[in-house]
Amino acid sequence: MKKTAKRIIWGLFWVAVGAVLLLSNYGIIAYQISFARDWPVVFILIGLSDLIESLT
Repeated sequence: MKKTAKRIIWGLFWVAVGAVLLLSNYGIIAYQISFARDWPVVFILIGLSDLIESLT
């Protein structure tokens, strides 16, 4: 994957995370982040990024 595409994907990811947190703070969606529960998602995202990069 090109460096530009990877930066766009990570940028979109962080925008989505920020949007979920903001909507949660306003009470529009009911989502609580529990680091003890959600930390494996970090490894999943890193793995998917590496997989996509190796396929292109």
